Amino acid sequence: MPALTKEIRSFVVIAHEKSVRKAAEKLHIAASALSRQIKILEEDFGCKLLLRLPKGIELTEQGQALYKQAQKWVAEENRFRRSLEEGQKQHLLQLRIGAVGCLSHTFLPRLYKKISSELGHVRIHFKTGDTQTLTDLLLNNELDFIIAFNVARNEKIHFAGQYMSKIGLVHLPGLLGEHKQSIELHDCLKWPLCFPDVNLSVHTRLYSEILRQKSSFDIAATSNSFHLLANLVINGVGVSFMTWYDIEKQVQDGELVFTPLTDKRLEEELCVCLPSTVTINEQTQIVIDSIHEVIQLYQHPAAQ
Repeated sequence: MPALTKEIRSFVVIAHEKSVRKAAEKLHIAASALSRQIKILEEDFGCKLLLRLPKGIELTEQGQALYKQAQKWVAEENRFRRSLEEGQKQHLLQLRIGAVGCLSHTFLPRLYKKISSELGHVRIHFKTGDTQTLTDLLLNNELDFIIAFNVARNEKIHFAGQYMSKIGLVHLPGLLGEHKQSIELHDCLKWPLCFPDVNLSVHTRLYSEILRQKSSFDIAATSNSFHLLANLVINGVGVSFMTWYDIEKQVQDGELVFTPLTDKRLEEELCVCLPSTVTINEQTQIVIDSIHEVIQLYQHPAAQ
């Protein structure tokens, strides 16, 4: 709500435009309403403030004095409002959190709600990307935290938590008949594979394990996008391999099923990291605890 009355602000616009009509257009109100405001102002000050001319208005001596003073009032109010806004910004906690793209669907919105409930007024700048990109941003001090798979150990990175996540077979409902708690990799190779390519972290370990099976297999499609691989499976092209984090939304929607692989080597490590130079104060610990809590809620039921 303006500290100055609407009549004073309208008068300043009229004086600046030297026209009631032009001022009305600028203020998006009727000229008659603007004239009534000036009449109220003149009655309040007890003097004539402007004279109407064929091509506009002219300020009286009293009107010129009020215009000069009103400009000071407007400038002072604007300065005061800016000072309040700056003070508010100083109390606004801003965080920069990076995460792998598969966490963007439901994990990051849940994380925002959790952190804001714990810390109150907070602004979070989220950045998604692959592990290497996020790691580089963290090391360049462009992110405060990252949540990513298989982050390489580095003395400049503090690991605040690691969670092992099994790779699983992703398939259409009903493919395995009765629901299974897990499945062996060998038994998955009878179906066409929609396979993660070399740009995805699961590729190297997964492909190596498939070769160890010494069984024939058919790769129907490859992609660097888990979202595309999931859609290929939904469209009946074949089965795929992902972590629970990659496919949680489609499973919850009933479009796909995630069945963990029994092979112990087929796991991904979800890491929670921040720069090692950061002093872990109360606020930082709250953020770390919030990330841990949301991860625990987000994990596959079999991992809880």
